[in-house]
Amino acid sequence: MNKKIKIASIGESMIELAPAKIGNATNGGMKLFQQAFAGDTFNSAAYLVRQFGTQADVFYITGLGSDVQSQNMRQRFVDEGINVDHITLVEGKNPGLYMIENDETGERTFHYWRNDAAAKQMFGGWSVEKIAALLSQFDLVYFSGITLAILDETQRSNLLAALGTLKGKVMVAFDPNYRPALWPDKDICRATFKSAAAVSDCALVGCEDHAALWSESDADIIAKQWCSWGAGEAVIKSGDDSCIILNEEGRTEVSPPEKLKPVDTTGAGDSFAAGYIGMRILGKNVEEAAHMAHAIAAKVIMHPGGVIDKSVWSPVEEE
Repeated sequence: MNKKIKIASIGESMIELAPAKIGNATNGGMKLFQQAFAGDTFNSAAYLVRQFGTQADVFYITGLGSDVQSQNMRQRFVDEGINVDHITLVEGKNPGLYMIENDETGERTFHYWRNDAAAKQMFGGWSVEKIAALLSQFDLVYFSGITLAILDETQRSNLLAALGTLKGKVMVAFDPNYRPALWPDKDICRATFKSAAAVSDCALVGCEDHAALWSESDADIIAKQWCSWGAGEAVIKSGDDSCIILNEEGRTEVSPPEKLKPVDTTGAGDSFAAGYIGMRILGKNVEEAAHMAHAIAAKVIMHPGGVIDKSVWSPVEEE
C-alpha cells in the first residue's frame, strides 16, 4: 500500500453568513442568512480532501480560540476530514466573521469583521526555525495572500523565510487572493507577493487580482512576471476563460469544459487551486491538473457557499 502524501494548507477560516436558499430568502422584507465556516485556504483544504482524500492527508494550520465558535469550527474541520493536529490555540481570541451578498450573476460582495481574529496570531512568537520544522514534514504547503495579509510583519517575514529554507524539499503553492482592505498600501502588498513568488514552486494568479496591483491584465505577460519573480510555475486564471500555465517546459493553455451560469462564485478560485495543486503533487502534468481544476470549479459554482454541501458533491473523474 502506497503511503499517503501530506498536504498543509495555511490560513484563516471564518464564520460565514451566506444568503439563505432560494424560496426562503426573505422574511417580512428582511434577508435571511445561513451560517457556515469558510475561508480561502480552508475551502481549498476541504476540496483537497474531497477530491484526493484517498491519496492525501490534508492538515489545516491556523489559530483558533477556546470559545464555542472556535470549537465548532475545529469540529467542522474534523467532519470534513481535515487533520487539526497543528492548529495553534490563541486564548482570548475568536474567529473572524464575514457576510456574502450575491448579485443576479452570482458575483459576490464581502463584508468582514475580523480585526481581532485568533488566526492572526497562528505563528505568534514562533521563530523561522520552528515554522520550518513544522512545514518540513509535508510534501505540499499551500498558502495565500490572505494568509500573509492577516499576519503581522514579524510572523509574515518568518513564514516566508521558513518557506525559503524548504524550497526544493517541499512543494510550495501560493494563491495571491488580493484583498485591498487587508493591506496598509499596495507597495507593501506588491513587495510581499514578490517575496512569496520567490519561495513558491507554483503561483495561482487571478488576472483581476494582478491587474488591481500592477495594472496588467494580459495573462501571458502576468505569467512571465511571476516566473521572473521566482515562481517555478505560473498558473494564470481569467474568470471563466482559459487558464495559462507557464514553466520551464513552456506555455500551456487549457479551457474550461463548458460555459456555465454560476449560482455562486465564492469557492471558484479556491476549488480550482485544490484541483490543480492536488494533481501536481500526485505527479500529473500541467494539462491534466488544469482540466481537473476547471472541472472542480465548474461543479462548485453551481451551488451556494464557499464549501458546497456534501450532499451535492461527488469526486470528479480524471480524464
